[in-house]
Amino acid sequence: MKPPSLSYQPDDLLCGIDGGGTTSKVVVCTRDGVVVQAWHTGTINHYGAGTDTVRANFHAIAGRLVETCGCLPQHIFAGNSALSNRASREMVDELTDGAFRGVHIHFHADVYVALLGFTGGKPGAVLISGTGSMACGIDPAGNYHTAGGWGQVLGDEGSAYYIGLEGMKAALHAYDGLADATRLTEQLKRFFHVADMSDIIAKVYHPPLEKRAIAAFATAVDEAARDGDRTAKQILERAGAWLYLLALAICRRCQTTHLGYTGGVLIHNSVIRDEVRHRLQPHGIALQQPRFNPELGALIAAFLEAGIPLTDTILNNLLTYQREQQHE
Repeated sequence: MKPPSLSYQPDDLLCGIDGGGTTSKVVVCTRDGVVVQAWHTGTINHYGAGTDTVRANFHAIAGRLVETCGCLPQHIFAGNSALSNRASREMVDELTDGAFRGVHIHFHADVYVALLGFTGGKPGAVLISGTGSMACGIDPAGNYHTAGGWGQVLGDEGSAYYIGLEGMKAALHAYDGLADATRLTEQLKRFFHVADMSDIIAKVYHPPLEKRAIAAFATAVDEAARDGDRTAKQILERAGAWLYLLALAICRRCQTTHLGYTGGVLIHNSVIRDEVRHRLQPHGIALQQPRFNPELGALIAAFLEAGIPLTDTILNNLLTYQREQQHE
């Protein structure tokens, strides 16, 4: 990362923000793609944290940009986990609360910047499975499409939440004698620190268990599957089957076989990833890891919004930064 300088002018810099549900990653680079500043900060998800908190976080980001770079970058692009599409100017103004006056700032879904980290703005699609699941892509005409992303009540099949919830249900079904015995029954008691299974009711309902807490149980399902538990293996296979359907839907909608993947489930769970990859092969679709992380996808979006061509120099400089980060 290039040492920061306070002699920058606004048009010298671009900023990308990957706004997750709990934290955000801010990255600033020059017009030739040399990253000069990067840090983690609070969430910009107004549904999860509330508008007041998000406004305070945006003011903190603006303050740090001025402090470290001497100015606000002229072009800022933020991927926001609370969004499913591009935000209106009114929403951007409401959430930033005057923190970025005079700056070209745009909001889109966090999955959109993950997509640009794979396609660079060209046609293609990306499959996402982390706490939740969805897919998005760009068709040959440049139109943006999504599939899934309906949240834990209406969707999220194949996600960590889905795996965790299915694992919890399977544990209780076995406990009640409704299904075959599974290691997940004891896993459930240990994971949620309950001595008697009836205590799980209070753990789940009083107060209601957060989505990420249920998603965390996916690690126990994965562990049981690796230990040979048949029920856990079947849950992972079903998760892979759902993600395959999601991947196939977005590829057909975007008329592409160029498919990337991201999210903790697909990155870290080779069983599910291989299941999806195997099912997609007959369709000529190869599941590929994106070249750039989502925060750099946000920077790529900023370049596109600014009308700056993504030269090999820019892309190589961004890739150099990413490799340096991976080795730290």
